[in-house]
Amino acid sequence: MVPGAALCALVAVSVLLPYGCSKEKKDAAEVGQAQPAADLGKEHFEKGVQASMKGQFDEAIKEYEMVLQFNPKSPETYNNLGFAYFDKGDVEKAIESQKKAVELNPNLANGYYGLALALEKKGEKAGSIENWKKFAELSQPHSKWWMKAQEHIQSLEGKKAAPAQAKKK
Repeated sequence: MVPGAALCALVAVSVLLPYGCSKEKKDAAEVGQAQPAADLGKEHFEKGVQASMKGQFDEAIKEYEMVLQFNPKSPETYNNLGFAYFDKGDVEKAIESQKKAVELNPNLANGYYGLALALEKKGEKAGSIENWKKFAELSQPHSKWWMKAQEHIQSLEGKKAAPAQAKKK
């Protein structure tokens, strides 16, 4: 699985919560009113996630851009958009999208992960290390993704990777 697609799937689960169903939405649908913008945004977000998971990055980008028409302040959408651009090979747009994601939500760990990946790919060592460290601060210590961040930091700092730590007793 591609790096961005894996995290994209994780974001998909957490981001759908703000789009949750409400009584007002159900009542509007029952009386034949137009579909609320939040529902349309959710629909496009889900399509973007599915396209990303299939490696259809142009389609994913199109869907995430549609979401931003309905909700231009969605950090999760910018985050997934950044991963789609990264997986497509457009590092500059990936960086731009991830920067917007963390600007909108400074606690969005996946935004720092995506930004670190893109900056590393671009060769911006200092910025990459900074964002790997921010990601690690916001992540569950010793989790799979936290360990990956530590490996990147050590590699970028020119340190030999430490052997995997033993599990907690």
